[in-house]
Amino acid sequence: GAGEAMQHAEIIARTIAEIKPRFLAAVATRLDRFEVIRDQLPTHGRPAPLLEELRIGAHRTVGLAASMGYVELGELSQKVEMAIEGGSAEIARSAVFLAALDDLLGEMALTVAA
Repeated sequence: GAGEAMQHAEIIARTIAEIKPRFLAAVATRLDRFEVIRDQLPTHGRPAPLLEELRIGAHRTVGLAASMGYVELGELSQKVEMAIEGGSAEIARSAVFLAALDDLLGEMALTVAA
């Protein structure tokens, strides 16, 4: 009934409150690493491992971002993940991809700073 629904909502809210600091800490760590990768990408001879690291990090962000209420972060992460999945190593030098990555980095920075 209504009481059970309220309890359920409270449990979810409490769980999110517990997970959120860990999620934000993970995003902060990921942001630092992504910025290093971003600087290396256009000049790196073999960008495939860097792209794969970005793809995995973006994928992990997508999973929790929406649940935590960070819709924009989730969408931008997914955009980067999909671009890497659909592209080749050449994507590392693509202006469109790098712009999408910059959007994601900006959103990550805003999320962590909030």
